[in-house]
Amino acid sequence: MANRVILGQRGSNYGLFISQNGVNVADTTSTTPLAFDSRAVRGLVIHAKGEGSLAPHATNDASGVDYPTSTTISHSLGYVPLYVVRWCYASDLTSGVANRMYTPSYARNNNYGYDLIEEVESSWDEISLMGVSTTMSTTQLTIYNHEFGYNVEVGDDEAGTAPDEEFGTNKQTIYYAYIIFKAKDFTGGLGL
Repeated sequence: MANRVILGQRGSNYGLFISQNGVNVADTTSTTPLAFDSRAVRGLVIHAKGEGSLAPHATNDASGVDYPTSTTISHSLGYVPLYVVRWCYASDLTSGVANRMYTPSYARNNNYGYDLIEEVESSWDEISLMGVSTTMSTTQLTIYNHEFGYNVEVGDDEAGTAPDEEFGTNKQTIYYAYIIFKAKDFTGGLGL
């Protein structure tokens, strides 16, 4: 069984030190982080934490394409706090536990299709929306689901070559977890 607590000198430092389970606290060459180190001037104290799911836009028409769904978590700290959000898909969950998590980021890909056959034209937009974004204010954290999938909007089909319209193909519910710390934000609103 490894020694886990030192109150006093550890290497050339003094303080209260507690190691992770199975790690000898006296081993100053270990790369495993300490569970507690009293020299830490300011640890990140948790104000709020939670998890949930957020379905994509409910419509299956063009009205949902550029409008993400969102959820709002109030914190009432009166300043912009440091926070972290991670998210995943249902396919990343096993027995309710995430095997993989993603940092918030999102993309909108837009391709324009056009055919001209003997001066008769067809045109369409192919749009893919994916990902998650966040915003933090002095009162709330907002998480946005941009996972509206693949979409085809036909503008004109005189030539008869445009693909069929489709909206929300492969749109997905996202599963998220968040932590809001009491420390003021130092990331310029990006979070950790």
